[in-house]
Amino acid sequence: MRSWGRTMSDASVREPFRLAIPILLILLVPLAHFTATGVAMLETGWVLVGLGGAVFAIFMIFSGVSVSAGGVRDPLATAAWLLLIAYLLHQFEEHGVDLYGRAYYFIEYGNAQLAARYGDAGTRLTDLAIYRINTLAVWVPFLLAIWSGRRFPWVGLAAAGLMLTNGLFHILIALSNGEYNPGLVTALVLFLPISTAYFRNARREANVGLLAIAGGVAFGVVGHLLLPTIIAAAGAPEWSPQLFLTFGLLILAPLVANILFRLFRRT
Repeated sequence: MRSWGRTMSDASVREPFRLAIPILLILLVPLAHFTATGVAMLETGWVLVGLGGAVFAIFMIFSGVSVSAGGVRDPLATAAWLLLIAYLLHQFEEHGVDLYGRAYYFIEYGNAQLAARYGDAGTRLTDLAIYRINTLAVWVPFLLAIWSGRRFPWVGLAAAGLMLTNGLFHILIALSNGEYNPGLVTALVLFLPISTAYFRNARREANVGLLAIAGGVAFGVVGHLLLPTIIAAAGAPEWSPQLFLTFGLLILAPLVANILFRLFRRT
């Protein structure tokens, strides 16, 4: 019995450290935004780091690692891992190698779509904008969703809403243009089923209602409607108050809203 108890205790101690490895690996890239050397190294190489993080996270999931809060297993936080893994794999199809073997083709495809919609003087994607948006507006909020779990489920709902909206966005573009776009396969195979499964898990594990789920989807819709503005802000060479505010809202708005909701509900 002592041996079994010691084994269980050791496992509970090891688990946070095992999870810390992919978390730190994934966080390394957003943190590099604050140094010129980091940006120079990872402006286009971030997608390979993300792929490595996805592979490691998949290994953790299949090895039986789950997320716990206060010593209690949190299935919703574990489900948020699947959201992040799916998005990392999706980003590799977009910005790594797509279905036709084209490397880093999304920037060319995306700029062609922007030119067709907004004209030659409109917003354009840059390596820096892509790097910032995909790491600061995706990786950090999705890691925050893992941390939040059942405690602050709106964070995960916003992440799942962003994923669902992005998947539908890829599908609508494909139907409109009658052709494949980088990211379409993972949008169909991963985004739609995993995001909807997360909503079901949230209802079961955190007792959230349909209105909260609709709020998460609305967050994703608004984020995509504001994409031209976000792209323009993210492409600025220097950090500005507007840039901090843009990414601050994308990262923290669901968490702050959930905290305020809980505070007001108690009063």
